[in-house]
Amino acid sequence: MAQEKNWFRSGLQVVAVVYGAALLALVCNRLMILAGETAALRTTWAIFLVMAFAGVALTCVFMLIFLGTLGAQGDSAVSDLRRIMSSQKHSEAILTNINENLLLSDSIKSVAFRQKDRTVLQNAIHQDIRGEQWDSAELLIAELEKRFGYRQEAQQLRQEMHNYRSASVQEKISDSIKNIDSLWTIHRYDEAQNEVEILTTLYSDDQRVRDLQGQTERRRDQHKRELLDRWDKAVQKNDVEQGVEILKLLDSYLTPSEAAALEESARGVFRAKLHNMGLQFSIYVTEKKWHQALNIGQEIIAEYPNSRMAQEVRDKLEILSMRAK
Repeated sequence: MAQEKNWFRSGLQVVAVVYGAALLALVCNRLMILAGETAALRTTWAIFLVMAFAGVALTCVFMLIFLGTLGAQGDSAVSDLRRIMSSQKHSEAILTNINENLLLSDSIKSVAFRQKDRTVLQNAIHQDIRGEQWDSAELLIAELEKRFGYRQEAQQLRQEMHNYRSASVQEKISDSIKNIDSLWTIHRYDEAQNEVEILTTLYSDDQRVRDLQGQTERRRDQHKRELLDRWDKAVQKNDVEQGVEILKLLDSYLTPSEAAALEESARGVFRAKLHNMGLQFSIYVTEKKWHQALNIGQEIIAEYPNSRMAQEVRDKLEILSMRAK
């Protein structure tokens, strides 16, 4: 823009000089007429005409150039405005998409956590029943029925509570021990220990209840040793998939020092798995199996979000999604 202004200013100066020369030639011509010198009249008159025509021509040229510049600037302004409008529409589309995704995410989260909330509520009801917290158990059963709509299950729980209230002390202890044993079997040791503590509070004088003391911790330690043995075998066999699954199971049992001791071998297992997943991804892309490539790529991002491979996969996700359709 600054260069165009300087160029136009220089052009005006040239036109002014030409018109000045034409005016000077005209003045000289008139002075010669007054002085009676007729010899040079034609020359000065010719100079005047040439300069006048040159000035007019230059004026027209510069006017055309100026109008063209204005037109180009106008086109540029219109183009800029169009780009701004296009960007605004694109931004509106992005915001709309984000809003839809947020709404969708809320719905998905509601469905995803429904079963988990229900399980937590069921466990709390059973604990209240065995702890003989009847009012609390009834409130939770009503919540289960109202919130989740499980009327038949609520009726079964009310019947279970009624049976438990009318059972003898020995029957209650037997039922509780059976429940604790089932929790040990599926390795839910924290819940099992809560049941033991409730039973101990209610029936601390019973020999069967006293025998439960310390069993949860012993079973937990035994299960941890079994997992560590399986881990060592998986590392020796270079069984990556098995090693990863065992590490996930071990996570809640290891102390900080034990976790530090396994860190190096665990890092090697996870690197090996990431390498294998990367090879699978590359093979699927090469073979144009877009659905499989998309699935394995999403697994890489989910399991190794901070890895360089995950970033490379993210850069290709949009193209893979388009080709997988």
